[in-house]
Amino acid sequence: MDALMLKQKLQDIRSANHSIDLVEQPYELALHMMKHIGSTDPVLRDELIYVTLATWIGQGVFSEDQLRYVLQLALDDQHLFYGIGEQGTDSVFTRTFSVLLIPPILNVDRQRPFLDKEDITGVHHRLTTYLTCEKDVRGYVDDKGWAHAPAHAADAVEDLAQSPYLMRTDLQELLHALTVKISESSVVYIHDEDQRIAHAVKTILRRNLLEQKDIAVWINSLHPADSAENRSLLENSRISLNVRLFLQTLYFAIRTDVAEPFPAVRSMVLQVLERVK
Repeated sequence: MDALMLKQKLQDIRSANHSIDLVEQPYELALHMMKHIGSTDPVLRDELIYVTLATWIGQGVFSEDQLRYVLQLALDDQHLFYGIGEQGTDSVFTRTFSVLLIPPILNVDRQRPFLDKEDITGVHHRLTTYLTCEKDVRGYVDDKGWAHAPAHAADAVEDLAQSPYLMRTDLQELLHALTVKISESSVVYIHDEDQRIAHAVKTILRRNLLEQKDIAVWINSLHPADSAENRSLLENSRISLNVRLFLQTLYFAIRTDVAEPFPAVRSMVLQVLERVK
């Protein structure tokens, strides 16, 4: 099925409120959608493919084995790691909309567990690797729509962090993977990336599995030395601004939380904010 045929089919499905009554084989159609999930047509990619897949996943259209396969497909080298390392190319759309499929699948798993520890470990490994390897951090791309890698990946982290299979070390690794995106030097974030990352961090902290020293080490690591890696003045300025914006957003996101470890975290955040200029 080519992109034009798929778009027409999905538009008909959307008109019927995403009912599967019009679809004889929804799983087979889902596999066709996965082949076009990186389309540069924002309507096809975002409004039709992603929304239809996420809706059907939430509605329980797919079996557990089918969901597991879609998850593995989203995480493979032809999706989450397709063209990894490229900047400014269209391959980013395949990666960022593949990672955005992780949250609805994990949400189903929280409601009726079907993923085992090995599955979650695999998601954790692929996601943390992706966060550290993704170089294209564009937000909205003219004529092609949202790329939004940091935000989409943070959404996936937020859902993954809730898994009971993840322990202290796993959560630490998620935080350090997010650090790579928080301390971005190539751009200043303007598309609410700070909000999405802060929500993911809040979810990690809410597990209350990290020791205060773990959190302190991580927060302090967000304030890099100006001379590190021989960065330019412009790069250092971007990092400082991105870090400061993230910390301010995190502070306000947890400002009313009284449960541990949030009171201590607020104090740590304020101390680092005083040093970030």
